[in-house]
Amino acid sequence: MERRELERQIVEKEWLMFQQVQGVNGRAACQDDWTTFLIMRLSQFEGWDTDVLESYFEDIVQAEAQERNLIMEKYAYMMEETDPVYFLSIKELLPEISEEKQLMAEKITSIYMEWEKEADIKYPNIRRHGRPAEGIGVDRTVSVRNYLKCELYTYSAKTLALFILSIEKNPEYNRYLATMQKMVQAYGYSSLEEAEKEMA
Repeated sequence: MERRELERQIVEKEWLMFQQVQGVNGRAACQDDWTTFLIMRLSQFEGWDTDVLESYFEDIVQAEAQERNLIMEKYAYMMEETDPVYFLSIKELLPEISEEKQLMAEKITSIYMEWEKEADIKYPNIRRHGRPAEGIGVDRTVSVRNYLKCELYTYSAKTLALFILSIEKNPEYNRYLATMQKMVQAYGYSSLEEAEKEMA
């Protein structure tokens, strides 16, 4: 399958899962915003090697066969930080995360957070419009660290291992900046530099 088609199929499957997520306070407004969802997900995949993308597609297909909702699981895992009391009430309903997956997810997250620091220094105006790097935002926004780590928990060990291998093959490639570049282009900017200047 051609890469862009693969990305599109993944996002369409994720969108269907997203539609089935039931928030504590009901349906969220972002669940009706296909355009933003498409931009955010395609931007994230920009920093992925194709073998990682293919493996993640297999994860989604397998999850569908098992009637699992990976998007729901991601948001549920996030609640360990954002709503720990509620998380305790649903923890037993979630797939247990093996120690192997925890270690791999933490390794990837730590690397991404170093890239995020570089992005904060180079493009502070753009980053100001995004998630906080750590902790919880004033409007209960989930941090970059928590969001990424909890999404990685939903990937298979195979996908995580391929992800780490792809990073190790090209350690100088800042995948966080690649995601930002794709995102600002989707919103009409020619470059990160232009977006940074316009958002000042």
